[in-house]
Amino acid sequence: METWLSYRLSDLLMFSPAIYARLFERVNDALWPGHLLLAALSVAMLVLAGSRTHVAHRLAAGLLAIAWGWVAWRFFGLYAQINLAAPWFAALFAGQAVMLLALAAFGSGLALARPRQARHWVGLGLALWGLVLHPIAWLAGGRPLAGTELFAVAPDPTAIATIGLLLMARVPRCGCLPLRGILLALPVTWLSISALTWWALLTA
Repeated sequence: METWLSYRLSDLLMFSPAIYARLFERVNDALWPGHLLLAALSVAMLVLAGSRTHVAHRLAAGLLAIAWGWVAWRFFGLYAQINLAAPWFAALFAGQAVMLLALAAFGSGLALARPRQARHWVGLGLALWGLVLHPIAWLAGGRPLAGTELFAVAPDPTAIATIGLLLMARVPRCGCLPLRGILLALPVTWLSISALTWWALLTA
């Protein structure tokens, strides 16, 4: 027991901060120039989610599902080379993609409401952070442009923006099921895992 208690979180890491930062450069390098398409799809998602038609809301949820599915396949496919737990994280993102597809196919889709309540304003701030400010913050912190974390490319901004969009969205209850809470569970779970990872990297 004393031996186990002597371990720190950083002792469980399989990679260094430099290798983890390099991972984002590899993901971006492999995707380019696909970033332009993903940026167009992100803008289309926001326009569709803010429209007034139910079909557009379904398409917006479908595009958000694609973002989660892409990160599950591409990012965590490379992450698996340095972290044995990456397939489990990929499954988490794939599960969120499936739930968003179900929201698109059988639910209300992703329909954004105008910020009125405090929840909406918090959601707006998180959505802006994940979509725009997150990569800018990394650049301001000294990370090279090639290693920027982007929505639909890297997991953190994708999860942050999704939480924001879901807080702003009109998500009706399905019987006794709190759909919003269910859809928020996996993004929050991932951000908790990511926070622990960064804490371990910074304290290593």
